[in-house]
Amino acid sequence: MTGPLAPPVRRGLLGAAALAAVAVCVLAIGPILPGHATDTTLTGGTAREVVTLTVSPPRTGTATVDIRLTPRQRTTPTGPATVVTTQAVLPTRGHATAAVTAAPDGRGGYRVSGVHLMMPGRWELLIGIEGDGRRERLVFPLTVTG
Repeated sequence: MTGPLAPPVRRGLLGAAALAAVAVCVLAIGPILPGHATDTTLTGGTAREVVTLTVSPPRTGTATVDIRLTPRQRTTPTGPATVVTTQAVLPTRGHATAAVTAAPDGRGGYRVSGVHLMMPGRWELLIGIEGDGRRERLVFPLTVTG
């Protein structure tokens, strides 16, 4: 025969249920909290190539920007004379970093380390591509968390 649970047992079960609910919430929102930002990948392009940026991490502090230029046609590869620059701008606050020339990463892409994102907000990454008789500028929006 079963009866109502004794008050200490009932409190223990309620406490365990509340603890489980808190654990589920932490696991659900943990990845979106400022200290847990994952890499952000942004894609844009020019008439000649698709430009893909990966920002690691997209939060306040120092970030690394990896840049990949993928030709749209096989006959227009990005040559070694191509110069890629990166600049971070926070237009709402008037902040900007100096434009930095990206270094080849040894895998066919480019990398800029030490991009200083000094505060949270809606930043813009300005990418310049020069070489092979062209000069192009792209703007990528980037939300930086705290």
